[in-house]
Amino acid sequence: IRQAAKQGKVGHIPFKDLHPDPEPSYSWPSSSPPMEWGTSNGSEILGPKELKPGENPLKESHIFHVLWRNQTNKKHKTWTGNGTLVITGSKMTLKDETGKAVDSLNCFKQLQIKENDQLQIGSKDVEVQEEIKSLEECVAQRKLEIASWCQRIDARNGHVDVSPPPAGNLPFRSHVLKKRMRTESPTNRENPNSSRFSQVEYICLLSPAELQDKILHFLCEKSKSSKLDFSVIADLAKDVCDHPVLLKTRATQSDSLELMQLLQPHLPPWPEMEIYDSAKFEFVHLMLDDLVVERREKCCIVADSQDCLRLVKGYCQSWDLAHLQLDGPEQVASFNSCAEEAPKVALVLTNRLPEIQSLHCKNLIIYNHNARRDAEQLLAKGNIDTKIYTLISGGGCPEERSFYRKQG
Repeated sequence: IRQAAKQGKVGHIPFKDLHPDPEPSYSWPSSSPPMEWGTSNGSEILGPKELKPGENPLKESHIFHVLWRNQTNKKHKTWTGNGTLVITGSKMTLKDETGKAVDSLNCFKQLQIKENDQLQIGSKDVEVQEEIKSLEECVAQRKLEIASWCQRIDARNGHVDVSPPPAGNLPFRSHVLKKRMRTESPTNRENPNSSRFSQVEYICLLSPAELQDKILHFLCEKSKSSKLDFSVIADLAKDVCDHPVLLKTRATQSDSLELMQLLQPHLPPWPEMEIYDSAKFEFVHLMLDDLVVERREKCCIVADSQDCLRLVKGYCQSWDLAHLQLDGPEQVASFNSCAEEAPKVALVLTNRLPEIQSLHCKNLIIYNHNARRDAEQLLAKGNIDTKIYTLISGGGCPEERSFYRKQG
């Protein structure tokens, strides 16, 4: 219904105009000398190299995106890494996000691998995601590996970085990484009939939009200046990951005034910022369009900022989507109602989560990953199948690194 919004005024968010100057171009610095990809210890010493003209990794191999983790006896397991699985004949090689081989397995016969298969490759558990089927995807994947390797080297050398790898020219966005949440709880054990209901979480690593990418690279350059407070830069980077338009609130704050004065000439006018200038907000737009408008399912969005919720409210108002911000049991009861006129979209501020429980909702979107643990208590247990989407700005953004640090 609303896919045409990208060209229309509905994508814009009404804020006061600025007057931008031409934006500078940014490029990821190349720190690796020439090398042959795949040489002994190559990815560790010199890093991966762009594919040569005529080189096609798919000529003799099948390559899949994967999630992986070290094998463990823990009851509740989480995926701790992503990378690729390269299958050449009867040999399977697991590679991390930099393209470095971390484990391998030789089989007596070639296996037919498909999406969602779970494997053991050496000492690693692996879940297969989508297959890389074109040379264009191989080139894009190699660029991501190079960027990830550069960031790893910078981190080792103690260089501060708040920027993502340059993903603006990639033909597709980072894939959605899936992991199973705990489906059993004390409530489930007491009520055997509830075991048929489950919760599934999708960790959504979203490549930054073009405007986000440019701003983050700008902040990265400014972070190298000793005159600027890094905590202020980090706060601005978080706003950019949520939606660049949120920077408007920083323009009058004393601690960020100097940095905003440097940044504003490179920003488009506030009213020209739109849905597609934020990977997270674009995700919310597409999900509401599909889940609420098309399927008539209920959806709850949790964010740690009232400004984020105001953006969603404005979107719902533009499209006449019945919505309600939940502050306590009365609003929860209204949202849970089966009446036709009951709100289809619920909005929850993170700091109100302790007061909100037993929500009946088939879809939960966690806008800020810091709310994941508390958001689990939001849902009614054993009453409904729920899909949970945790949004993370990927491509090496500060959010992604923070998420993996919390995963251990």
